[in-house]
Amino acid sequence: MKFSKILPSPSSAIALFFFATIFTGSCAKSSPAPTAAVLSPGANEVWMQNTAFTPATITVAVNTTIKWTNKDGITHTVTSTTGLFDSGNINAGGIYQHQFTVAGSYPYKCTIHANMTGTVIVQ
Repeated sequence: MKFSKILPSPSSAIALFFFATIFTGSCAKSSPAPTAAVLSPGANEVWMQNTAFTPATITVAVNTTIKWTNKDGITHTVTSTTGLFDSGNINAGGIYQHQFTVAGSYPYKCTIHANMTGTVIVQ
């Protein structure tokens, strides 16, 4: 018994290619588009992260509210060095906000971690 190679005609090969492309394309699962990771605080926001305030200095307009977010796994405070504001303890994931209504420079610190200092400049 003799076997011969059976090859599809060129037109059959093209049709098969398009069928496979259309068929597999319609059945393929698509992954959702990845979301961009937020790598830095937004406008009028300060993060407590890696035992530091980021940014350490922020400049805003009068009547702006600053939001501090604790991104660390430990407790922090946001405490004015002049007694103007004091968040008390902010646990991991916690938020503190303060509105600045008068132009000036407002230094603050974390009372738990002496190396954590920051400044809000209001213009």
